[in-house]
Amino acid sequence: MAGIDIGTTSIGVVIASASGETVSVVTKVNNSELRSKRSWERIQEPERIVATVRELIAGCEPYWKDVSAIGISCQMHGMLYVNRAGRSVSPLYTWQDGRGDLSLKQGKDSYVEYLSKLTGYSMSSGFGLATHYYNALNGEVPEEAAFLCTIGDYVAMKLTGAVVPIMDPSNAASLGIFSNRLTAFDAAAVARAGIDAAILPPICKENGIAGTTSDGKVVACAIGDNQASFIGAVPKLEGTLLVNIGTGSQISLFSESHEEVAGLETRPFPGGGCLLVGAPLSGGKSYALLEQFFKAVCLSFCDAEMDDALIFERMNEMAGQALENGLGQLRFDTQFYGTRNDPNGLGHAAGIGPDNFTPGHFAAAVLTGIVDELMGFVHVIPERLLATVTGAAGSGNGIRRNPVMQRLLRERMNLPLHLAEAKEEAAFGAAVHAAAVTGAYPDLNAAMAAMKKG
Repeated sequence: MAGIDIGTTSIGVVIASASGETVSVVTKVNNSELRSKRSWERIQEPERIVATVRELIAGCEPYWKDVSAIGISCQMHGMLYVNRAGRSVSPLYTWQDGRGDLSLKQGKDSYVEYLSKLTGYSMSSGFGLATHYYNALNGEVPEEAAFLCTIGDYVAMKLTGAVVPIMDPSNAASLGIFSNRLTAFDAAAVARAGIDAAILPPICKENGIAGTTSDGKVVACAIGDNQASFIGAVPKLEGTLLVNIGTGSQISLFSESHEEVAGLETRPFPGGGCLLVGAPLSGGKSYALLEQFFKAVCLSFCDAEMDDALIFERMNEMAGQALENGLGQLRFDTQFYGTRNDPNGLGHAAGIGPDNFTPGHFAAAVLTGIVDELMGFVHVIPERLLATVTGAAGSGNGIRRNPVMQRLLRERMNLPLHLAEAKEEAAFGAAVHAAAVTGAYPDLNAAMAAMKKG
């Protein structure tokens, strides 16, 4: 089984045996970012992403010939346009794109605020249909555009030769205006927004298969990276709280039945059920912001370039020591990039004194702020669901590569924290999903039981 994960900053391919043994892992930086004169625009080149995937597949030889099924995980919310020949005709507008927060010309509401009122669905900037809504109103939808899709759907098209994208509910819901109850885009709400429903791709059928490669490998419909990370990181679906910290951050809890909880997102799960998700806009990029500050200070005074990895390593060492000495009253609110409800919000620091005005204390306080924001979402999970949680799983490099973050999470959650053996959790989860979809195992639970790691 092979799993492909298309992240915002990196792309990876994992090949695993039917028993869960990882036989090959290859990764590469996602260098597809496109420069823009618009400060709020975040776009990537889809053809460069496809080329990187093909390079990684080539790097998996001689294992690739034994792969029977391919799963795909991708960054959620973002979208691109394809023409009727199945070719991209736009950049990939990522989940970080800010056009939805711009003000409408005819009023004070932002595009996402107005769209939320029109549809009755809570929309955030970066959601694919919020991006499309802006593009449609401003004449920025390419004339050749036949469908919009996620980057995972597009990679599946390129692998199978399909010309029409097929979208899994986990990705469709991330675009917005999607009814979890109907497992479909809400046609009435889409019409109220004035969006032409013909641009929306068909939803993946129950078999979950997107197509077959020219050499006979079955390709599963791409799933969201949140759901794939959950599959790849937790020992079983129920009873484990997943904490993911990468560029962003998330907490996720599986429920076999559909749940709606104020303050949390309900995301469809492959094979049935849902994930209750709390998703701050902060995460690893908040810690990276501090790293950039330290790097700028070093350049200003020493005129010497420093390796990012070494700076992060030193920050972690200093943060660990600062925690041992105590932060005092120092606190960082790490909402430097706003929140989904208040995109214009800002972070702040408080409780600074002579004893904690040090780089190490600042590093520890930023890490603590990231964890505290995540714990705010944990606290809104109903007690009846929290009572079923017996452990936590950590995924993402923001946890895996940072022992101080691991320590803080264990202390705040008061739960054992399990780190999966698979270092590319989303790619591994996509491989497990492919094993279930293609019939290697009866269902996802059975596939996880057979291929789980530790």
